[in-house]
Amino acid sequence: MSAPNPTSAEPLRQRGLRIAALGIETLLITFLLLLGLAAAPTPLRGQLHQLLGWSEFGAQAAPSGAVFWWGALAPLLAIGVFLGSWRLQLRSWCRIAFGYAVVGGVFAYLVHDDPTIRRPLTLEQVSPGFPGAERSFGVMMRYGKAHPLGLNFKAPTFKDPFPTLVPEPSGRWRETVASRRAEFEANWIELAPVRAWLTELEALGPIADLTPAHADAEIIAFQPLRSLSQHGIAIASLQALDGHGDEAIDTLLPILQLGRGLQPSSRTLVRAMIGVVIERLGLETANFILDNAAASPAARARLAAALQGGDSVAGARHLLAIEYAFELGAFGGARAGDILAEWGPRANHPWLRRTLNALSPFIYNPHATFNLYGDLYSDLQGLAGRRQLEQMDPRMKKFIDLDARPSFKNVFGKSLAQLTVPAYLKVTENYWRAQDQRAALVARLSKQ
Repeated sequence: MSAPNPTSAEPLRQRGLRIAALGIETLLITFLLLLGLAAAPTPLRGQLHQLLGWSEFGAQAAPSGAVFWWGALAPLLAIGVFLGSWRLQLRSWCRIAFGYAVVGGVFAYLVHDDPTIRRPLTLEQVSPGFPGAERSFGVMMRYGKAHPLGLNFKAPTFKDPFPTLVPEPSGRWRETVASRRAEFEANWIELAPVRAWLTELEALGPIADLTPAHADAEIIAFQPLRSLSQHGIAIASLQALDGHGDEAIDTLLPILQLGRGLQPSSRTLVRAMIGVVIERLGLETANFILDNAAASPAARARLAAALQGGDSVAGARHLLAIEYAFELGAFGGARAGDILAEWGPRANHPWLRRTLNALSPFIYNPHATFNLYGDLYSDLQGLAGRRQLEQMDPRMKKFIDLDARPSFKNVFGKSLAQLTVPAYLKVTENYWRAQDQRAALVARLSKQ
């Protein structure tokens, strides 16, 4: 006769507690298995990145495939783990306790973070304020994206076809401004409020940026600045074609100074690159003016003075420093759910935010994540400052393929890192192209 099962006489309450303990352990093991699958180079990692990418770009709906796979896999894994544990006789109290000890050690490993952020940096350090900065910033932000003037701004229109508003190549630009003169002149009058705003801003001296390090911080609206700069260079070009070189230079100078002035104190990459774009338009137009009209020595001297100042190397490094400082200030102390919610309204669901915040210590190590970012940005700053642009993409590739490759530990932080690093090579190339154009124009003016 076989021996009786020692658990057969176990009270129902104790048996229920044993099953509950095994069930909780099953859920913890399932969570760890899901982390492993999210980090492993499997289709599921791609599905996770789809979910994060959806949150980042604020799409109208999450990818259905990603939701299905992750939603279906979790309960199937949990059922499989529980049944496997039951069949393998892992339900005794000793074995359950041993399982909890192992799982607890793994969770302690996941929670452990780097003790400090090695490269602390704030926007105030990168772009400090100066006397009069608050007034300058206040005037600047009249055309912020959330302010009435910026929010309600309507760019002047053109008859079809819409002209290409770039002064290169010069032959095509000459044809464009000459054939669309009436539209440019009418639109220039329509832009009188924006022109008055620029005049007031110019009178205050350096253009300040006091943007706080918040994901939802208001930034300047691009449309008013683009319309103003594009029409300004068109009017200056028409004045040059009419033989009025001095007037053309005086019309251009506020546009050129706006582009240059936006950059030194910038606290966002968006604002800095708007400045670079406007500066390049101004530099190309200045050459167009000099090619098509005579300008007095005094006007050329005013143009040359507007091109002076600025440290090109420091400016290149600044582009990378502000991005790192902004991200560190905005997200350095945030939890996973809060970070995801800031990226797009579709990700800001209370249940998703609370769930990810509860899991955040086990999926996200903020210090370790920003130490990865800090090392990357430090290297990119050096390459940008030394103008070793050919080495930037390989460094970015190393970051994506090795440094930030998703792993069992810090899977959320590394997955985010792979998705949130912009194409800095193009940014830096545009910056240095503007510096070359400025140096060439300075040399040209010095010879005349």
